[in-house]
Amino acid sequence: MREFTASQTAARYNIDNSLPVNMHENATHTCEQLEKVRAILGNNPLIITSGWRNPALNKAVGGSASSDHATARAVDIRCPKFGTARTIARVLAASDIEFDQLILESPTLPGAWVHIGFRKGTNRRQVLTKFAGDKTYYAGVK
Repeated sequence: MREFTASQTAARYNIDNSLPVNMHENATHTCEQLEKVRAILGNNPLIITSGWRNPALNKAVGGSASSDHATARAVDIRCPKFGTARTIARVLAASDIEFDQLILESPTLPGAWVHIGFRKGTNRRQVLTKFAGDKTYYAGVK
């Protein structure tokens, strides 16, 4: 949970990104699903680049007002010991893990990452790619 709420941007701007009690259930579910992601990725360490974002932090990073990060239901990850963000996205998309949305973010940049969101109940298993500087989300892993 500490990794899920940590934020370099929050530290830089002195934003308290503590998880409120009403988000514990969502955060716990997301972190439980991350353990499944870790297993799929060979039990290699996951680097969380963004997890829970309170409203001030979400605004500071330019996040959407409807971002699942703001409800503790999404996380951005990298797993360098497993492979590139594109490889991770392909493997997770092909797995049986129940995710709501999986987005390959900025795949042409060295710091590319995978956004993955989880909801209790019905998940869309939506797979998208978003390139840096492009506002369009493309279906599938590109």
